Amino acid sequence: MEEPIQELDQELDDEAFDAVGDTLQGQIINLTQGGAQNIDAQTVTIKQGGAQNVSAEAVTVKQGGIMQAEGGSIEVVQGGILVARSDQLNITAGGAVGLLATSVEIEAGGAQWMFARDTIAVDQGGAAAMVARNIQVNNSFVGLILAQNVSGNVRALFDTRAALVFGLAAGVVGGLILLRQRRGA
Repeated sequence: MEEPIQELDQELDDEAFDAVGDTLQGQIINLTQGGAQNIDAQTVTIKQGGAQNVSAEAVTVKQGGIMQAEGGSIEVVQGGILVARSDQLNITAGGAVGLLATSVEIEAGGAQWMFARDTIAVDQGGAAAMVARNIQVNNSFVGLILAQNVSGNVRALFDTRAALVFGLAAGVVGGLILLRQRRGA
C-alpha cells in the first residue's frame, strides 16, 4: 500500500521541478520560498526565494535574490541582485554586482558598479565605482567616484580629479611604452 503513495509523491515532486524551469507570466507574481527561471509580469514579489531573470514594472525582493532584473521600480531588502536595470532602484541591507538606473538609493548595502543617469544616494555602504550626475554618500567607501556634484561623508580611493590625473598619467606611460616598442622593433 505504501508503494503507490511514494510514486504519487515522486510524480508531484517531478511536476513541481518542471514548473520551476518555465517562464512565469501574469499581472502579479508572488513567489515565496521557491524559485523560477524566468518571470515576466507587471508586479513581482519574491520572499525567501530566487529567480534567474525578472522583467516587471515593479519588483520587490525580501531575503532572496535575482540574477538579472529589469523594471521600472526595483526594491531589495536583505537580498541581492547580480545585475539590475531600472528607473528607481532601492537596496536596504543587501547587495548587487552591477546597477544601471535613473536613481539609486542604498542603505547599509552596496554594489560593485553603480551607474545612474541622475542620482546615487548611499548611506553606510560602498561600491567599487559610482558614476552619476549627483552623488550623496554618508559613512561609506567608494573606490572610484565620478560625478558633477558629490556631497556627504565619503572615503574615496579616486574622486573625479584623481581619476583624471591617473588617466592622463596612464595614457602617457602607455604611449611611451608603445613608442619604445615600435622603435625597438
